[in-house]
Amino acid sequence: MSAIAALILPGAVSWRRALMFALLFGLAFGGAVATGLAFSDALLQWMEREYGVEARDRVVRLQQLVDSSPGLSEAEKLERVNAFFNKVRYDSDAALWDQKDYWATPFEVLGINSADCEDYAISKYFTLASMGVDEDRLRITYVKSLSLNEAHMVLAYYPSADAEPVILDNLTERIQPAAERTDLVPVYSFNGADLWLAVNRVKEKKVGDADRLSRWQDFQARLMRQMAVSQ
Repeated sequence: MSAIAALILPGAVSWRRALMFALLFGLAFGGAVATGLAFSDALLQWMEREYGVEARDRVVRLQQLVDSSPGLSEAEKLERVNAFFNKVRYDSDAALWDQKDYWATPFEVLGINSADCEDYAISKYFTLASMGVDEDRLRITYVKSLSLNEAHMVLAYYPSADAEPVILDNLTERIQPAAERTDLVPVYSFNGADLWLAVNRVKEKKVGDADRLSRWQDFQARLMRQMAVSQ
């Protein structure tokens, strides 16, 4: 998270400063669209070749989780997906990928069984979308963690358009309303379609399209290449 930590100062973050941050972070025109996860025997074979049998088994368990979705309420989906990925070990991008900021796909996360905060949030997002949760209800959210005193990423779920979101966070097993997470200062959020700046912990201001985020585009292109082995 060092790439954004230097831009986020302790205390409240104004939306104008957040906009400057978002622009500096890497806005670029493009046309990526979020996609669900695709599973196949070919993908499982690729996982085993790349990462080993245990990694393949982790993807099988992910597939079983996704396949279980028809019988689950949305609250149960949130709980199970949050718990599934929070079992993955935490480590920094520098240690895992020898990069300052790398967004790993869910298959890379399960391949090495390690992640940083962005990887947890993004993996939960794609898994829930694959389980039928409307992407309009999901937003990957950058925050300032006051307890860690550094930039952090979580996944927000909105029960309805005007409802207070709940937060899925790798730092805790509890899924809590955003207003209760007084340790988090929101900065901006995005999903497969849009980009928002945070006004406060529960309100946001839409400012653009998520396909302008170059790192988001790069991530989705890499995920699609990995799933292409199933075609």
